[in-house]
Amino acid sequence: MLKPIYRGGLLLPECQLWFDPRKRKPFAVISHAHGDHVANHDCYLATPETIALIRVRNGNAMADRGRALSYGEVYVGKGYRLSFYPAGHVLGSAMAYLETDAGETFLYTGDFKTRQGLAAEAIDVPQADTLVMETTFGRAEYVFPSFEETCARIHDFCDRALAAGSTPVLLAYSLGKAQEVLKILELRPQALMVHKAIAPLNQVYSAYGVVMPDTRPLDFLNMRDCIVVMPPAVLKKMPRKDCLVAMVSGWGMDGSAKYRYGVDEVLPLSDHADFPDLLQFVDQVAPKTVYATHGYEQAFAATLRGRGYTAWSLAQNDQLELNL
Repeated sequence: MLKPIYRGGLLLPECQLWFDPRKRKPFAVISHAHGDHVANHDCYLATPETIALIRVRNGNAMADRGRALSYGEVYVGKGYRLSFYPAGHVLGSAMAYLETDAGETFLYTGDFKTRQGLAAEAIDVPQADTLVMETTFGRAEYVFPSFEETCARIHDFCDRALAAGSTPVLLAYSLGKAQEVLKILELRPQALMVHKAIAPLNQVYSAYGVVMPDTRPLDFLNMRDCIVVMPPAVLKKMPRKDCLVAMVSGWGMDGSAKYRYGVDEVLPLSDHADFPDLLQFVDQVAPKTVYATHGYEQAFAATLRGRGYTAWSLAQNDQLELNL
């Protein structure tokens, strides 16, 4: 049975293959273009969409070292075959599926979302013997509202701010969340104003078939009657007068979230799976062994063991349950 280990990224020793390592490697797999999954490797596999996003965020030199592997194509390595499945997280995000020469199968999710959104490919879930999965929201209290309800809350927030003569400001990470928010808002009559980190990523989305709405460059002096979408880090530079600010995050399920973020409201839209979706995902993959990583990995692994799965946190610091 394939047994992965964590060393600042996932290593599959049997294949000498790294997935999303934090430090530079001679060869690695990059699941998607978020900064915590990208490093300046000598060579790496990623989807064409991810490489295009890396080109915008990290420059041509790094993008040129990427080897594009589209969904459904097969990369043949030493003793294994690797293919990508859509992860539903952000544009181009991929789950890596391996089949070894010995016939064992392995799935590494990276970050993923099972619910269909507006700005990422729909997830496609294969079955595998060994599953390594992220568990960001791996506790039972994380049950997100329906997508329709969350969209309604975003529109209601904007309506309330505008009716009060304020500018609605939505804090959303520049890659993935910002594009999802803009697609939700695209039919509104107000002009959409975005930070300079978002606009070039929108162009990549449009180039790969996710057509983005027209936007204006962010201008703190001329925000009136606009809806502003910008990364959370920009908030400290923005004058707060005549603005109503909402953070867009799955952590909005926590009652203290708005105080932690220092905003007026937190809207619970996430590009990760919630707890019920994580459980359903495992059932779809039907693995023999599960390794949970990131977020509530110990708690989620324990939940899976209670459901009859062989499951561990990737850090292997689990506390075993005693059936007395």
